[in-house]
Amino acid sequence: MASKRKRKLEKKSSKEFQEKMESRRATANDALRAYGLPLVVILVVGLGIFFAFFYDLGDPKAEKWELEDPQTGETFASEDYYNDGLTVVEFFNTKCGHCQDQAPVMNKIYSNYSSQINMFAIGGYKLGSGQDSASSISNFKTNYNSQMPHLYDPSGDLMRAYGFSSYPSMAFIKDGEIVYSHSGKMTESQLSAQIEKYI
Repeated sequence: MASKRKRKLEKKSSKEFQEKMESRRATANDALRAYGLPLVVILVVGLGIFFAFFYDLGDPKAEKWELEDPQTGETFASEDYYNDGLTVVEFFNTKCGHCQDQAPVMNKIYSNYSSQINMFAIGGYKLGSGQDSASSISNFKTNYNSQMPHLYDPSGDLMRAYGFSSYPSMAFIKDGEIVYSHSGKMTESQLSAQIEKYI
């Protein structure tokens, strides 16, 4: 008799629990229907405003370096130039035909803009089975009568750190950030037009 009564009570308790749970689920569903869509809209609009007006991806930071011009023995550090107006960095290889074609253009650009911008050519990278040395960079600078610093990267890694894999490649740095990059030859007018955008 007692066990029958106990089963009855358990059944009643279970039924009451299920009714409570169903009531809570119904209340939650009602609240979701009433407030869910507006909350989603507010969240989407809020994120849109944040990314449009407040979140700044910015330009990629330029990798720092301290390198020597093997011809003059002078050492240059990027931190002395990257926050001083516009700096143009060319990555080149002395055996690269396009780099050889680009050299006279770079000489003219340096002659026209050296009072307004900083310019460097950086070598020391592989082309085929060969790799530039300090002496080959020094000879290249002499052969093309270049006045801008031609620096030697003994690690051979800097060009890759800037995201380049072909010659010649150029990066424009302003306020420590890469604001423009290009791979391949550029004419004097093309290069001038790009420089004028950032000075």
